[in-house]
Amino acid sequence: MAIDNVEVIDATAYEGEKLILQFYDHLEFDDEMIKEHMFMLQDKLNTYIWYIDSKQYEETYPDTKLSVYEIQIKFKYRPSDFCIEYLNHVNKKLGSMNISVVYEVTD
Repeated sequence: MAIDNVEVIDATAYEGEKLILQFYDHLEFDDEMIKEHMFMLQDKLNTYIWYIDSKQYEETYPDTKLSVYEIQIKFKYRPSDFCIEYLNHVNKKLGSMNISVVYEVTD
């Protein structure tokens, strides 16, 4: 699963009170697709935020007390500067909900 399958939560796990959600972004940040790519990223993040906000994770982890949420993005390619700024902005907005977005570039 990946960024282009917006309706799916790709991977979940928990560690203590932290719910970890993860998805893979395999798209390049080239000039031709940057706008579409960013909209896909926004849509995918919104799906994950909705999953947390609606407590859908309780179906998978019914007896677990979760209060911290981390959305991990695994990028195949280095994100653009605009993307990094966007993720920083998202983190500022989500901080009050105990949600953070982290990312790394993988092969």
